[in-house]
Amino acid sequence: MKNSMKNPEPLIQIFCKAPVIGQVKTRLISALGARGAFELHQQMLARVIAELSVSPHKAELWISPDKDHGFFQQFRLPRFQQTGDDLGASMRAALNSGLTRHASVILLGTDLPLIDGSYVELAVNALQTHDVVLGPAEDGGYGLVGANAKTPDLFSGIDWGTERVLSQTCSRLNRDGLDYHLLPLIWDVDRPADLPRYEAWLGGVS
Repeated sequence: MKNSMKNPEPLIQIFCKAPVIGQVKTRLISALGARGAFELHQQMLARVIAELSVSPHKAELWISPDKDHGFFQQFRLPRFQQTGDDLGASMRAALNSGLTRHASVILLGTDLPLIDGSYVELAVNALQTHDVVLGPAEDGGYGLVGANAKTPDLFSGIDWGTERVLSQTCSRLNRDGLDYHLLPLIWDVDRPADLPRYEAWLGGVS
């Protein structure tokens, strides 16, 4: 009975960090300065949120550390506060919240330029035939994860922030007998060496 009450449409959860000077994109401050890193963070946030705001799928924002930060007032999307002691706990809480309301949930980050509406559609389609979908990143992590059911161990015991995140996650899925699909490889903007590539990408889409 509970499952029949869920919205059958997928839910898109956008994981966001509120833009605060000196507290976002800190690894880029050496190249851009604190304000430049702050402005880049805002630019990437706004692009993803604006694009997915007009997606055919329902979307919502999961924000750290303050869901009421003024930057997000411009977007007409539900806002939720991230909870949990680490990234894995925060993602688990958000995904589980979504899965109590929707048949499938896709959670994604905001600093990966190749995540757009088309990429999200690939994830939506993958979840029609797989338990879990992942958007693998070049740094060994992932920028998108989607699921059709709660997976309690998916985010536990992962070395977050390392090149082992994706491989550890896939090992966990294999151990638990869950069928998963890997989307095309994506890249993030996290270090000064990523900036020329991002600038070139911006020039190609403008």
